[in-house]
Amino acid sequence: MTLLSPISSEIGLRNFERDTVENTVQKLIDEAYKNPRLRDDLGLQGTVTFESHTNLGETDDSLSEPLDRMPIERDDTGQPASASRPPSRTPRRRFCIYRTSDGRNIPVLAIEYKAPHKLGRNEVITGLASEIRPERDVINKSEEGFAFASKALAAAVVTQLFLYMIGKGIRYGYVCTGEAFGFLHIPDDPTSVYYYVCVPNLDVLDDDENRLHHTAVAQVFAFIIQALRAKPPPPSWYDAAAALDTWAVEYDDVLRNIPESVRKEARTSPYKPKRWQGFKRSPIQTRSRCKQPYTNTSRRDDSSDDDEEDTQPSPTPNRLNKTDVTRSTGPDLASEQGQRRDWKEGPRKQHRIQDRPYCTSECLQGLAYGTPMDKACPNYQDHGHQHIKQEQFLQLVRTQLAQDRGRDADAVPLYLSGRIGALFKVRLSSHGYTLVAKGVEPVDLGRLQHENDVYNRLQPIQGIYIPVCLGRVDLVLLYYYDSGVFERFLFLSWAGLPLFETIQQTTEADIIKKVATAYKEIHRLHILHRDAEPRNIVYEKGTGKVVIVDFERAEFRSRQPLSPLGPNTWNKRKRGGAKKQQKDDFTEEEESVILSVSRLV
Repeated sequence: MTLLSPISSEIGLRNFERDTVENTVQKLIDEAYKNPRLRDDLGLQGTVTFESHTNLGETDDSLSEPLDRMPIERDDTGQPASASRPPSRTPRRRFCIYRTSDGRNIPVLAIEYKAPHKLGRNEVITGLASEIRPERDVINKSEEGFAFASKALAAAVVTQLFLYMIGKGIRYGYVCTGEAFGFLHIPDDPTSVYYYVCVPNLDVLDDDENRLHHTAVAQVFAFIIQALRAKPPPPSWYDAAAALDTWAVEYDDVLRNIPESVRKEARTSPYKPKRWQGFKRSPIQTRSRCKQPYTNTSRRDDSSDDDEEDTQPSPTPNRLNKTDVTRSTGPDLASEQGQRRDWKEGPRKQHRIQDRPYCTSECLQGLAYGTPMDKACPNYQDHGHQHIKQEQFLQLVRTQLAQDRGRDADAVPLYLSGRIGALFKVRLSSHGYTLVAKGVEPVDLGRLQHENDVYNRLQPIQGIYIPVCLGRVDLVLLYYYDSGVFERFLFLSWAGLPLFETIQQTTEADIIKKVATAYKEIHRLHILHRDAEPRNIVYEKGTGKVVIVDFERAEFRSRQPLSPLGPNTWNKRKRGGAKKQQKDDFTEEEESVILSVSRLV
């Protein structure tokens, strides 16, 4: 027997949605991915999970800090101010994570929960019934009545989720109250956010043959499929977003300033249940496939035939859009009748950087140290007759990263992060060199410089037991990923995927032997890794190489004696008190990592 109780908090709403919507949607996508025809038609490259944060390797509760517990205003340096309140232990934001077959974990959709007593169904419907421009309609405005209160609440919650989506590089999201859904999409112009409201309980009508398409599960499933098919935002998208001012708003403050009598006013809901026609055969053609916008830019005339609007298989959403004259203090809400090319992606570019192969280690060794070109490199034909100088490579790639900021830019995040920094895939367009860049934020610049120094010490084993290192550059324009702002890149050869994701592709004896050999060679050059764990070991399937990465904590050492020397040492040996010699740090590190790998296997 199932016991139902009223939802009285965001954590209760999150659990309810997980059990009734998210788990079912996840199963649907799993089944679609298993079906070859559906997988191909939908363009699925993996499955999805719903998580409380995007840092899947971390467990720190602070990673899920709700936005309305964080000040939004900026300080004098132009950087977001740090959180001034303790972390929430009941985060109400969730993420849909795209787990692709090649090992990437990509956050594609953000979910904001608002308990129904904080944001009622009619407040969502009324507040998002028409265009909203916060600077014009809400900010520093004081009006009475249910309509204004609803608009203020709706603008606050959409702006909060919008800001979080911008920071995470997520273009799709929705606000959920348990009764109503507000679906959001940020297009190429990040000063706008499009939204569409649905109320499944009102949309599912007994006499509608397409009623299953109106359920919450179907709506969320279709919306996630749309998000999975979308391209990631280009660097120029982040550049434009970084120029936005912010609206220092906290949802609970807005809610607290609205009298209960206003929220309880008698009213008639303006919501009209949706009826769609024209897709009786398709089990998956739901609202996320939006109709094409009208050629004019004005709002549709109110006298238009209501039945015509209800026959569309997918309603046109509204949008949050900046004004034409002044820069917005946040995204503005407006009716969408303009460009909407992002909602349905066109054919993929034939030679996207995501599809380009990496250069071989031997090729990049030639670039870094002047050794001969590698004819086995898949990009050999793009490199010219001989390698350019390493210094020229760094100059060219630094300039390119500042100028090549569009949708097809030759630099994209790899959705792989370490203890510090994140990895990007970069291609020098003029010469075809394709490799990895480890980006770090300002607080970690010193650690990245230290790692560069360690790679220089380990130059004899680069490309064999560690990646090839081509040096670092300070970026002219910043790069962004997962709320991080990256200022410096260290360029490395691609070495493979984390060992824990590829452990089944080799044998235990082989992997342990290779790990032991790699650490012996590192120690031979007097470097102590200081973070010798499986997470810092990668495996390249094509070559079978085991490579050690992440040297930001490494130490320069001289080989220690196996045991301390002194008068007490000889006395202990004579008494038989020292049956085992003390191990040096190098030996302990090697034994420790072998034990960890053995447990993993």
